[in-house]
Amino acid sequence: MTSRHSPFPSRYSPVGSRQFSLSPNVLGAVKSYGFIVNILAGAYIGGLLVCGGTLYLLYNDAKSRQPIPFEISWQDQITAAKAINKDDVLKSPRYAVKHYRRLLIDLAKHQDPTVEEPIDAYDVPLIPSSVLMGKSPSFANFYIDIVLRYARALLAKGQLDTSVNLLQKIINDDEIFYNVGDAERLSQCCRLLSKVSGDKIGYLQRAIHMLTSNFPSLRISDDYLLQSDSKLTDEALKCLNDLAFNLAKEGEKKNSTGKKGYFSAFSGFFRGNKEKSDDLNELSGLSGSDCLSLSLNIYLANLKSLTTIREKLDNGDPVQAQYPLFNCDETNLVMLMAEIKAHISEIMWAKGFKKNAVAWSEDVLEEIYFAHANSRRASPILINILSNLGKMYDNLHDLTSKKRCDQLMKQLDVFELDEQAWYDTFVARLSKIIYDKGPLGIIEKPLTERFGRVTRVKEIEEVEDEDED
Repeated sequence: MTSRHSPFPSRYSPVGSRQFSLSPNVLGAVKSYGFIVNILAGAYIGGLLVCGGTLYLLYNDAKSRQPIPFEISWQDQITAAKAINKDDVLKSPRYAVKHYRRLLIDLAKHQDPTVEEPIDAYDVPLIPSSVLMGKSPSFANFYIDIVLRYARALLAKGQLDTSVNLLQKIINDDEIFYNVGDAERLSQCCRLLSKVSGDKIGYLQRAIHMLTSNFPSLRISDDYLLQSDSKLTDEALKCLNDLAFNLAKEGEKKNSTGKKGYFSAFSGFFRGNKEKSDDLNELSGLSGSDCLSLSLNIYLANLKSLTTIREKLDNGDPVQAQYPLFNCDETNLVMLMAEIKAHISEIMWAKGFKKNAVAWSEDVLEEIYFAHANSRRASPILINILSNLGKMYDNLHDLTSKKRCDQLMKQLDVFELDEQAWYDTFVARLSKIIYDKGPLGIIEKPLTERFGRVTRVKEIEEVEDEDED
């Protein structure tokens, strides 16, 4: 039988196949260098893991301090992480200014490509309220937070006018201030503006009105007195205390007739007596005594609310569930109450109730004096209290009590710097190395120090220009 042969080779036919083979010498060389190749490959992969891991750690840390929405571009997320890291971790807001500015300009251009970069070195275009109101809550909150951060960073660089102008654009816009962003953050913007602008009382009143509009359970009377059935937030308490502070300062200013006060209330807590008086329309018809009385009533109402919260804590009631926006930690409550009592004592003295003033100060001294060894908030309060009491007793010709106050002052522990937790210290050191040597510097530094001398980690000021982006 004649067999037929296909004109095409079988799929299993070796015809046309190529074979790769190594000579014994080459194969031996590859085997001999295989260990070195593995080391190089492992170092390369390890370097990639270290770079990616450290950069992700810095990004994740920045995001934990300030939520960064995914709806902004990846480059803007990196810029935001750099700004937050230098601001919060390295405590160098001056070096975060350039990143905040670039971020705000990019966000404005993404919404309107025709936006031009301002000529002023620190001015930025803001997203219009009509556009911002159509954005997601996460983006709106993030945007307001970045504006606030930028304004604070500008103050660190001495750019007061630009900072005030930027804050006024946000605060004076009713649509943004009442309807967009987080109410607590906007209140922080307003309080900051009240501190650096002329209309201190007006902006505090605006912040309080906005908070009561957003939180129906927050009940404040027309005289700015916190009601007994009202819930409390951290920002509401700060605004009310700041309002009472400025009222007391204005009242003392009207009553002083050019004479310096007896104690540090008007040189310590109530700073700014020598500055030009603010144009406060709401106070134009009030006498100095009326201002002091209104301030005293506000402080007493705040103290009553804090006392109620503390009593609920002592009774085991679920305070945190009832006050979700207020820090109900017992130490925080004690220090807040001590601060308010210190102010009440000062106002009592200014109004002529000298025995009551001494009693209020002694109450604070008794309650928190022994906390100064382990609480950084206690020492500044105690310094003012003891200074005030010393001047009060001197005015009352009670030299024995004055000496006691002087002796207690000498025994105070004053903490000049806050101790950082190990995590914050670790992230700060990591950040400095990365800005100086790059991500691989995390490996390079310990290796070089293992076989050489130990080198100091450079500060951000030594490796980076303040204004170069």
